[in-house]
Amino acid sequence: MNVQSHLFVLAYLPAVLILWRAAGRTAAQALLLCAGALFCGWGAPWALLVLAGEGVVTYLLGRRIARDRSKGGPLLWAGAAVLLAVLAFFKYTGFALSLTPLEGLFTPPSWLMPLGLSFVTFQQILWLRDCLDGEAGEDVSPLDYACCLTFFATATCGPITRVGELAPQLRRPAPFSWDDLAAGLYCFALGLAKKVLVAGVFANGADFGYANVGNLTPMDTALTIFCYTMQIYFDFSGYCDMASGMARMMGVTLPVNFNSPYQALSVRDFWGRWHITLSGFFRRCVYIPLGGNRRGAAATCRNIMLIFLLSGLWHGAGWGFIVWGALHGAAQVLERLLKGKVSLPKPMAWALTFAFVNFAWVFFRADSLGQAFTLLGGLFHANWGLPTKEFAAALPLPAVSKVLSFLQYALQDGGRMLIYWAPLLAVPAGLALLVLPNPIVQAEKFRPTVWKALLAAACLVGAMIFFSGVDTFIYANF
Repeated sequence: MNVQSHLFVLAYLPAVLILWRAAGRTAAQALLLCAGALFCGWGAPWALLVLAGEGVVTYLLGRRIARDRSKGGPLLWAGAAVLLAVLAFFKYTGFALSLTPLEGLFTPPSWLMPLGLSFVTFQQILWLRDCLDGEAGEDVSPLDYACCLTFFATATCGPITRVGELAPQLRRPAPFSWDDLAAGLYCFALGLAKKVLVAGVFANGADFGYANVGNLTPMDTALTIFCYTMQIYFDFSGYCDMASGMARMMGVTLPVNFNSPYQALSVRDFWGRWHITLSGFFRRCVYIPLGGNRRGAAATCRNIMLIFLLSGLWHGAGWGFIVWGALHGAAQVLERLLKGKVSLPKPMAWALTFAFVNFAWVFFRADSLGQAFTLLGGLFHANWGLPTKEFAAALPLPAVSKVLSFLQYALQDGGRMLIYWAPLLAVPAGLALLVLPNPIVQAEKFRPTVWKALLAAACLVGAMIFFSGVDTFIYANF
């Protein structure tokens, strides 16, 4: 089920919130499990069998590890291997076969792939790790565990949650709070607007540019790169706001997963703000077991590179993702080696970090390494100038394009200038939005006001008007 749909916003979410508050303890958990199963199995009901099979195995294995932690290491590795094998079957079979003469011979059935498989896989590995470390919680029941795996607020794009922290919050509704409801609705509305109204505009620019690689002017090339940088930011930031808002309306607190990463002053700082729970997972389950920074500089650099190569591979089966991960790993290694030797003014540090992030996203977005290098090569042509009319015309959402076309006809010469310059205002507007406070952070000390209510209402209404044709969240593909 798409979160950015009329069905979800007008029917599913209100029904779950009302029934969650109206039900008693046992009924509330049963309701939540049914709601989660409906959400996760909406487009692929048979995939629930795979999710249920994984859940049964990992829950029982975790409990076995918790009973005898001294012998739990091999069991944790066995459980992780099974989970990763299932993930690899669905996500990497095609990529693996593409490296052999058997390319195209077999494609894993999409109707069996659970929603958010990458996220739920890491959530279950983290559960096994918590059981080994004695941090899983002794009172987590099978129903608790099932509710955590299918919780609709986190199923699509995370955050990656720890069962021991989430399960107690999903057992029964917390005391009702108007402040929680208002703060949650505010986060949800702003997140939805980020996805539909802001990310949608930049997605149009990125899609146009990547569809015309090799035929772009240098300025259009630069704007194409910038548009995808902004698209993925507002897409993922929007979902994180929505997930936090949905949970907050239920009285549930999720870990912060996104904290203004484009304000970062280094690549390390960027990863302390972008997909925070993924970074935490790799640090705890890969980096520290490999020795972290306790075995010398060479081993530390190796470990950093390894977790970022794995991060790239986690995002998708393709060389572009691996190059993207390698670039971020190499940047962090370089920052570590230069620590204490080079100090940059904050504006320069921000500019270099932002430029690097833009550069690396090219490999993340491109369909192939060849396309990525072709696009980057377009920056070095000599004919720099204003963006083309074709690029500017590609930016607006469909309904806005119709309005601009009408104004062009009505205003004649003035209309031609308007239809050119108005879409390009998205570039400075997007940059300005980057400096605004994170809605999730705002919600921690939220106080309802008339202006916030009007803003939330405008975001909800505006987003629902433009739902038609909106793609799914980028991170839902991972």
